[in-house]
Amino acid sequence: MLNDLGEILEYSDLTDTSATGGVDMTNILHVLSIGSADSSNAIRDALLERGHCRVSVATNYRELFAIPRQEVFEIAILHHITSPLEFRASSEYIRRTWPCAKILVICARAEVEVLDDPLYDDWIAASPSQDVLLGTIKRITAGGKRSGQRPEALGREGS
Repeated sequence: MLNDLGEILEYSDLTDTSATGGVDMTNILHVLSIGSADSSNAIRDALLERGHCRVSVATNYRELFAIPRQEVFEIAILHHITSPLEFRASSEYIRRTWPCAKILVICARAEVEVLDDPLYDDWIAASPSQDVLLGTIKRITAGGKRSGQRPEALGREGS
């Protein structure tokens, strides 16, 4: 069963499709969205519109601690975090807690200093199109390499 944020409410047996409307949840992409509520809602809507996934949301660093450590995330998306310290601390916590999760940064030109840090798996410009967001998620969760593009170039694609 999904709540209004697209999160699974029943975690006990994901192979029991009666609790999930007949959907086998064992192969569902689990996404962790960290950032503003408005941006998280837009990301969640884009992901849920295109396919089956679970989206868990933390609007700040402190909310990450409320997410059960036994969760498994394939990707964490960091966006609209105003404090550079909170941004870095969130990324480091994700790497320690969910080391297999890829980290995607959605950033503006002002945040370019994070782009070359190996802590992050890839980045896209702020307000990406649905196709750019989903394509990037698919590529990096499949083990693809960084795009290597700066936000200025990505902004044209993601507008």
